[in-house]
Amino acid sequence: MNLQTLSTLFIGTISLWAMWCMLSARVHDGIIGKVIYAAIMVSGFAIVTRAETVFVTPTTAGITFHGALALAGLRHWFVANHWPRVKALLCRYLHCEQCLNNTNEADKT
Repeated sequence: MNLQTLSTLFIGTISLWAMWCMLSARVHDGIIGKVIYAAIMVSGFAIVTRAETVFVTPTTAGITFHGALALAGLRHWFVANHWPRVKALLCRYLHCEQCLNNTNEADKT
């Protein structure tokens, strides 16, 4: 296998994964996450189906693909590491009913 074949295979795999994440009901990433997955899927499809044989040169689809992957990674890092503190801060300052009900249930146990 050469570099172009491996690149096509890997990008196709990532595009299929992004399509599954976008269409699956089991992935709860909200609208922003679904838009990021759609960008990964469409740009990956554009890279895989283009007629050129060299995949190393930067193209609009390639830059979009890598940018969407970077955004997905940054979003995952933020949600995994910082979202609980940000959510608690927002709930404390906004005094929303849902957050107040969750804190009241937590105080009962």
